[in-house]
Amino acid sequence: MEAPTAVEWLRRLADVSDPERALAVWTEAALATDCLGMQLEPEELQRVGQWLVEHCADQPMRMAARSCLVRLRVHGIFRSA
Repeated sequence: MEAPTAVEWLRRLADVSDPERALAVWTEAALATDCLGMQLEPEELQRVGQWLVEHCADQPMRMAARSCLVRLRVHGIFRSA
């Protein structure tokens, strides 16, 4: 299983919205969590995803962020096994 990436997460957000809105929401979350760039470590992805779940007003985007967080946890379990 490959490690989750910021690009993958951004695509998932765009899947439930549109690319421009997804990028705007992602940028807001990245700035709020100080997790800038697209080469994020798992801990940074966790912070961005948690911020999205807690602060994003768009329900489908929150659900997409939750899905990404679950995949990140599963990846961490397999990586440590």
